[in-house]
Amino acid sequence: MLPRGAYSPVPTPLDHRLEFDATALGSHFRWLSGQGLDGALVLGTNGEFPSFSLAERLRVAEAAAAADSGLRLMLGVGSCALVEVKEMVSAAAANGYDSVLCPPPFYFRAAPVAGIAAFFNQVLDHAEVPVLLYHIPQVTGVPISEELLDTIDAHPRLAGVKDSSGDLDDLARLSRRFAERAYLVGTDRLVTACLRAGGSGSVSAAASVAPALVGAAHHDFSVQERLDAVRGLLEAYGLGPSVKAILRRSGVGNYATRPPLVGLEPERVEQLWEAYCELVPPNARPSLC
Repeated sequence: MLPRGAYSPVPTPLDHRLEFDATALGSHFRWLSGQGLDGALVLGTNGEFPSFSLAERLRVAEAAAAADSGLRLMLGVGSCALVEVKEMVSAAAANGYDSVLCPPPFYFRAAPVAGIAAFFNQVLDHAEVPVLLYHIPQVTGVPISEELLDTIDAHPRLAGVKDSSGDLDDLARLSRRFAERAYLVGTDRLVTACLRAGGSGSVSAAASVAPALVGAAHHDFSVQERLDAVRGLLEAYGLGPSVKAILRRSGVGNYATRPPLVGLEPERVEQLWEAYCELVPPNARPSLC
């Protein structure tokens, strides 16, 4: 089954020693499931995957599967080293993930399309689970272009794309291209636009701290305005830091941050929390599970 519905790109919880906290991850997963979310992306951009060694990423992948939350799981397998991507893809299959999300090799921004296609074809050949491409050119510098898709599109394991560009032209282009497969939007502000274009669902930051709202937006397009307000608040304080600050303030875990990224200052956390509580009712806020 292809990915469908509302997914959370979960942050990877770290304790005060900056070590992975599997207990916090399990608590977050169970709360997300209880709020009616469909799935979770593990080790995506919000999961700060480049900050972790391969051994650490494998441990996170295993812990997420062991949480047994009932969520459908997608594993981010991003790396510039093809051998690491293949190992992560194998781990996804071994741990029961439904799909994997693979960005292009982001360090090699000047690589020819033929080289990027060869990279993806080897991943697709190796995969035992459906593979989604990750289109986030503002971060990777390497778009999922039509030229690239013309080269790899026929591969039977190419299941779809996650589009985090935030660009309406890319939404139209990629939702058409993957109309018979999975098109997932990565921006809360475009959930309704995605679904109206025939897309499959979303993997968006607000789903980590307001999953019921994101889920509601999939069924009632009038909810998009409320979702925009939550997304705007998160963006105002920094998307990644604000999600982690809310989870920390809620008591789910410590959610520390490894350099070069930084967390919010304590006074800004309280300002964020007050504003968040005005937008999200108590029964829809994160809590210990």
